[in-house]
Amino acid sequence: MRHSTSIRFCLALLIAASASARSEEPLRIGAEDDWYPYTAYRDGKVQGMSVDIVKAAFAASGTLIELVPYPYSRCMQMAHDGQLAACFNTSPDKRIDSDFLIPHEPLFSDDILLWALKSNPTPNPEHLGGRKVAVTIGYEYGPRLDNDEQVIRVPVRRDLSGFLMLQHGRVDFVAAYRGTAQALFEENPVLQDQFVPVATLHRPSLYLSFSRHHTNASELLGRFERGMQTIHGNGRYQQILNQWQHSPAN
Repeated sequence: MRHSTSIRFCLALLIAASASARSEEPLRIGAEDDWYPYTAYRDGKVQGMSVDIVKAAFAASGTLIELVPYPYSRCMQMAHDGQLAACFNTSPDKRIDSDFLIPHEPLFSDDILLWALKSNPTPNPEHLGGRKVAVTIGYEYGPRLDNDEQVIRVPVRRDLSGFLMLQHGRVDFVAAYRGTAQALFEENPVLQDQFVPVATLHRPSLYLSFSRHHTNASELLGRFERGMQTIHGNGRYQQILNQWQHSPAN
């Protein structure tokens, strides 16, 4: 009788330990793999300004996470299907608002600019109908560009591809964020002093988007919200922006 009780007690401890271990397993969050300086997979790890913000927020709420790099469109699809708890960086629109859970606090903000060749800027960027604009697959650029059916959108895998196409006259403009464009120019000498911004398309805030179909996403969203409040309050958030020399959208 005593032996049977001991067995049941040991089994209960094993089950409880197993449940505890599962609860401590890091939750998988998708990180865009090629959007430096915000989020990119480089030197064998996910890094960037918004990576530091996401890590700091979850650390402040005592939450274990695992960041896994994917191309943006695949990352968002996996989060939508519940294979990932969340994905970043997202500029929400009506579709994203309905498909994902969006926190109150954004990760950061930046300007989306319309870039032209410095040596031959295309006149009258206010009217884009019939113009070829290079856009990265899966990105949102704001209503001015996204809702204009007359624009000839030329999809590219990376911002770099768009600027190379513009350099060779294959498109009229590139739509790209200020921060990512400046990072590309600094890292690629062939692009330096070649382009100028001719219009501001949008001034979005970028978010960590949570899946509506992941079992832990709602709880994770709450933990993220609390963590963001903490790092805003203790100065860690601003410290990260300063480290990356980032200024919010103008």
